[in-house]
Amino acid sequence: MAINTTSVYEQQKFILQCLHARPHSTNELRELGIYFPPARIKELRDKGFHIDTFYRKESDSTGLPHRIGVYVLHEN
Repeated sequence: MAINTTSVYEQQKFILQCLHARPHSTNELRELGIYFPPARIKELRDKGFHIDTFYRKESDSTGLPHRIGVYVLHEN
Protein backbone atom coordinates (compact mmCIF):
# COMPACT_ATOMS: atom_id res chain seq x y z
CA MET A 1 0.00 0.00 0.00
CA ALA A 2 1.45 3.36 -1.03
CA ILE A 3 0.19 6.74 -2.15
CA ASN A 4 1.11 8.49 -5.39
CA THR A 5 -0.41 11.95 -5.01
CA THR A 6 0.80 15.23 -3.53
CA SER A 7 -2.74 16.26 -2.54
CA VAL A 8 -2.65 17.37 1.10
CA TYR A 9 -6.17 16.02 1.72
CA GLU A 10 -5.37 12.62 0.20
CA GLN A 11 -2.10 12.37 2.12
CA GLN A 12 -3.86 13.23 5.39
CA LYS A 13 -6.55 10.62 4.68
CA PHE A 14 -3.87 8.04 3.84
CA ILE A 15 -1.93 8.75 7.05
CA LEU A 16 -5.09 8.34 9.11
CA GLN A 17 -5.73 4.97 7.44
CA CYS A 18 -2.17 3.90 8.26
CA LEU A 19 -2.37 5.08 11.86
CA HIS A 20 -5.75 3.41 12.39
CA ALA A 21 -4.01 0.11 11.60
CA ARG A 22 -0.93 0.68 13.81
CA PRO A 23 1.70 3.26 14.76
CA HIS A 24 4.00 4.36 11.92
CA SER A 25 7.40 6.05 11.94
CA THR A 26 8.49 8.99 9.83
CA ASN A 27 10.63 6.62 7.74
CA GLU A 28 7.74 4.21 7.17
CA LEU A 29 5.44 7.01 6.02
CA ARG A 30 8.15 8.37 3.69
CA GLU A 31 8.57 4.91 2.17
CA LEU A 32 4.81 4.87 1.56
CA GLY A 33 4.96 8.14 -0.40
CA ILE A 34 4.52 10.90 2.21
CA TYR A 35 7.47 13.22 1.55
CA PHE A 36 7.38 15.18 4.84
CA PRO A 37 5.22 13.34 7.41
CA PRO A 38 5.72 15.84 10.28
CA ALA A 39 3.88 18.54 8.32
CA ARG A 40 0.89 16.27 7.61
CA ILE A 41 0.82 15.13 11.26
CA LYS A 42 0.76 18.76 12.45
CA GLU A 43 -2.11 19.54 10.08
CA LEU A 44 -4.06 16.55 11.41
CA ARG A 45 -3.42 17.67 15.00
CA ASP A 46 -4.63 21.16 14.07
CA LYS A 47 -7.84 19.50 12.82
CA GLY A 48 -8.33 17.93 16.26
CA PHE A 49 -6.85 14.45 15.85
CA HIS A 50 -5.02 13.20 18.94
CA ILE A 51 -1.68 11.96 17.63
CA ASP A 52 1.25 11.39 19.97
CA THR A 53 4.88 11.23 18.89
CA PHE A 54 7.36 8.86 20.47
CA TYR A 55 10.98 8.49 19.43
CA ARG A 56 13.15 5.49 18.65
CA LYS A 57 16.42 4.90 16.86
CA GLU A 58 16.22 3.57 13.31
CA SER A 59 18.98 3.09 10.79
CA ASP A 60 18.74 4.50 7.29
CA SER A 61 19.64 2.57 4.13
CA THR A 62 23.36 3.21 4.77
CA GLY A 63 23.17 1.91 8.35
CA LEU A 64 23.46 5.35 9.94
CA PRO A 65 21.25 5.56 13.08
CA HIS A 66 18.72 8.39 13.46
CA ARG A 67 16.22 9.44 16.13
CA ILE A 68 12.90 8.93 14.35
CA GLY A 69 9.39 9.98 15.33
CA VAL A 70 6.75 7.28 15.69
CA TYR A 71 3.16 8.48 15.44
CA VAL A 72 0.30 6.96 17.44
CA LEU A 73 -3.33 7.86 16.75
CA HIS A 74 -5.67 7.85 19.74
CA GLU A 75 -9.36 7.42 19.08
CA ASN A 76 -11.39 10.37 20.36
